Amino acid sequence: MIYDYQIREFTNYSLCYYTNNNDCIAKINCYSEDQKIERLYDGTVLSPVLTIKFFKNDSGISPNEIIEYGLNSNSEKLREKYGLVWKMNLHYPLSQFNDIISILRYEKKPLYLFLERDSLKGGISTTAELIAKEQKCD
Repeated sequence: MIYDYQIREFTNYSLCYYTNNNDCIAKINCYSEDQKIERLYDGTVLSPVLTIKFFKNDSGISPNEIIEYGLNSNSEKLREKYGLVWKMNLHYPLSQFNDIISILRYEKKPLYLFLERDSLKGGISTTAELIAKEQKCD
């Protein structure tokens, strides 16, 4: 089977840990090295290449996402600056927060995110090299 993995490199991140939020407890936005966080006229931040979301209800986690932006002025700015008009969202249970933050803090940069377009299976990795067949961790 051939997998259609979307792969992006990232080196920086920002973190938000919420209180009184119903579902998403924490969010980590990941940015590529040359990407700058800029405020647009409406106060929004240009999109990261990846958002990692952590949910308190392990059984109610929605599938990972590939978000493709429509053609508007903001997506044109993204395309000009970063060559992309989409981003990925990876969803994890809150119980994995310490594992993920440890990878971000202590592993050598750059790191890579990957997401298979059809199945929406993905994750973060210390290498861009992916195995073409699905393997289970032992």
